[in-house]
Amino acid sequence: MATGYNSSATSVSTLADLYEKANTTVKTGIKLVTEEAKWFRSYPKEQITVSGNENRIPLILTQPTGTAMIADGGNEAVMSSPAPTHGTFMPVQMNARYGFTGLAQALTNRARAAMIESQIDYQSQMTITKFSRTIGLQTYGNSTGTVAVVAATLTSSATQTDIQLKNAFGTANWPGTTSTAQKTYISGLIRPGEHVALIRGASIVEFGAVIASPAASAGVGYIDITFTSAITPTVGDLLVFANADGDSTITGTDVNNWAIGFAEILFASSLHGVTTAGYPAWAAGSTQTATQRMSFQVKEKMINDIWNAAGVQMDTLIVSQGVRRDAIAGELGARRYDSSDIDLEGDLGKFKYLKSVLAPPGTAIGWYSKALAKIELSDQPEDGSGRGMFKLDKVQGKSQMAAAYDYFYQKVCSSRAAVGYAINLSES
Repeated sequence: MATGYNSSATSVSTLADLYEKANTTVKTGIKLVTEEAKWFRSYPKEQITVSGNENRIPLILTQPTGTAMIADGGNEAVMSSPAPTHGTFMPVQMNARYGFTGLAQALTNRARAAMIESQIDYQSQMTITKFSRTIGLQTYGNSTGTVAVVAATLTSSATQTDIQLKNAFGTANWPGTTSTAQKTYISGLIRPGEHVALIRGASIVEFGAVIASPAASAGVGYIDITFTSAITPTVGDLLVFANADGDSTITGTDVNNWAIGFAEILFASSLHGVTTAGYPAWAAGSTQTATQRMSFQVKEKMINDIWNAAGVQMDTLIVSQGVRRDAIAGELGARRYDSSDIDLEGDLGKFKYLKSVLAPPGTAIGWYSKALAKIELSDQPEDGSGRGMFKLDKVQGKSQMAAAYDYFYQKVCSSRAAVGYAINLSES
């Protein structure tokens, strides 16, 4: 070989165009399904054929009175029977959609082998998870649809940064401003990309899109929103979701369109149209507001209160993750030898002890499982369901298809006395 010439093998990178790009299967790198959506499947179904006019739940909320201790041959007791009352409810409609083009449909039909995963199957699976998130939020929410309340007035602008939030789901019992846990929770209820609206005095202030939550500058407890026009967020404005397509009125928002949730069941003066003013027994059976650590004593008081008020055995308890961690720390600190066991269950058998990131911080919620039921006019979407559950609609004048699913449901509370709560519990 001539001097000065060297040869070497051709590298793979030089001939990269001879190779296909290889992929693994699609992996899920984030949590998509809420615990609450799974819990909701075990709710008992209310025995009713749902009407489009009015659906009633008869309620006994007045104690009978009037025995008489009589002399021999004396007058018998005054005849009396307490009258029942009734609450009302209607199903709400939760809708989610995705869209695909004619080309996507053709590729799915004729070129599926070139896809890592079918585009349409992927879109349907991602859309199904939307229902899980909404069911999770509405577990703790309010039929008014309020997600949070504006805590401080800002200046006029279309792009609003550092909007401070308070009162998760519209209740001051979950203030959202008193601790890092509260602030983290309230801004975590709203995700970047969500379409929202501000409501003031039952009227639209403006629509907007969330660009950061938590806020890019102020952090947790705050969010950033770009509104359609310059507006002034004002203390007391309600923040609601507004994901309806093409509706620029209040009907394009979630206002008064949520299912009832614990914010209403536990704290509201009215539920199912029945008021605590008219029927004092129509209120949470156990209320604990003292600042304290979660313990068996807290749970035992809730058990006792619910039994005394409703005559049923509490069998389900939700606590926030931070409350449970703090309870574990308290139990371990009180023992000579560390152990992972904690005595929150007491002597109850078959007790459901639930925790979730969506559970409000500093809170424990307990109830008798049959006191909360559900109605459904369609099947609850299940993780892993395929495209077959969606109905298809051709987009007029475009090579596009819209796929949609409607979930019609409602929660029904038959006894608020069978539900209780403890707030202001310590977290760690």
